[in-house]
Amino acid sequence: MKIISKRILTFHNKKVYDLNVKDNHNYFISKKDILVHNSGKSYTAKKIRSGSIEARIVNTDKFFPFFKDEWEKWLPIKDRVKKINKDQLVLYINSILPLAVDGTAGDPSLLLRRRGILESFGYDTGMVFVNTSLETALERASKRSRPVNPEFITETYKKIQKLKNFYRSRFDTWIEVDNDSGQLTDDIITDIFKFTAQFYTSPIINPIGRDHKSRMIENGWKYLNPNILKLSEIDQALTGWYKR
Repeated sequence: MKIISKRILTFHNKKVYDLNVKDNHNYFISKKDILVHNSGKSYTAKKIRSGSIEARIVNTDKFFPFFKDEWEKWLPIKDRVKKINKDQLVLYINSILPLAVDGTAGDPSLLLRRRGILESFGYDTGMVFVNTSLETALERASKRSRPVNPEFITETYKKIQKLKNFYRSRFDTWIEVDNDSGQLTDDIITDIFKFTAQFYTSPIINPIGRDHKSRMIENGWKYLNPNILKLSEIDQALTGWYKR
């Protein structure tokens, strides 16, 4: 393992080591927790990510393997998992890394709130709506290592289908992907790849993002902290990420 760069940050009154490892994602290491950002990407995300820019996946599920022995006790570990995910997101945003938020989209108010939070940091936002049949969704859920109630999946699926046109109207950048078995052909993957690559490499539209970029280039800053936003301010702004 070759470490390309290392940063030592102070976060929540603790020393945090953010290591960039060759041929891997960032490692987030503290005395209390050791997390390796090396999993949790959905099949579709792996297929459509840009070869030149690799978005960091924001998804609580990727941290559940660290609590495998406690899955049946969801409530006691829920807040711990969310805090770990939030702490990593703070570091991603501090570095202005491209993001892909992986979620079910079953709660429109939560989704749009998260969109607003990201836009307040200067991000442009779009939506890749990954669709399947209900039968496929149930079949894939039954094979997951962390069990999910079929009734919950059915209820969420129906709700999301009703919300699809609403989401389409709220995102200028939008594409729908059919992820049923055998639907992601090479041609379709190529089209989606071009779409996402164009989004991640296009000039920034958000005026906040344009201002951050110009100031960082002018001053040679690599991170928002400490000159534009402090880590504590980013953390505070992300308080609403999980509130319902």
